[in-house]
This record gives sequence, C-alpha cells and structure tokens, in this order.
Amino acid sequence: MKLRVARHVKKLEPMLYFYCDLLGFELDRTFENHSGYSGVILNYGSNWEIEFTVGDTKPEHRADEDDLLVVYFEDDSVYREVVERFRREKYLEFAPKNPFWESNGKLFRDPEGFGVVVTRISSDSEQL
Repeated sequence: MKLRVARHVKKLEPMLYFYCDLLGFELDRTFENHSGYSGVILNYGSNWEIEFTVGDTKPEHRADEDDLLVVYFEDDSVYREVVERFRREKYLEFAPKNPFWESNGKLFRDPEGFGVVVTRISSDSEQL
C-alpha cells in the first residue's frame, strides 16, 4: 500500500520550508501547470507522500483543532533534533485539544494553520 495526502495551499515555498527544512521530508518531484495545478510531492521513505498544489483558485478550507498530521520518528535523537529546529526557528508549540497528544508529542502549526504533531515511537509511550 502507498498513501498520498494532497492539499491545495496558498503558497508552496512556506510549505516546503516547514515540511522539508524543519520536519525532514524530501522533495521528490515538482510539476507545473498540470490541468491547471502546479505543485510538489514530498516523501519520507517510500510508502507515503504529501502533495501540495497551487492554482488559479485559492483554498477555502480551514484547520480544525482535531485535524492533525502525526509524524512518528523512530530515532529519539532525530525527534529531538526536529523539535529543536522548530524551537530555534521560533515556532510556537500549541496545546492539543486531544489530551493524548499533550502527553505524547509536540504540536506545531504549519504555515496555513494545520496542526502537525511530532512524536516518537517508543516502548514506554502509549501507542494507539
């Protein structure tokens, strides 16, 4: 199975910085004017991708407190490095609405306000 999450955004550059430079995703490919859309496809490994597109129409969606992308890091040192990058760049940590994420990760908001929980896979944390 392969999973791609696609989202139409206002601007690509801030999304690339957030997801690639801060979170560690890789830019896999770009596309221009494909049926009226231009965009990027990012990946972190080979089984899942995030696609961001821009076009003539602006997105009309808005983030809800329960709309979260959760990124699990297997390596604790990588997790700590990512959290430190966010703090160095002065990204605010938010209190998640769901108390599970309060004790099991750090919530940041991407440039368009959508929540991204950064957490780690560990034997002592409560995993769902």
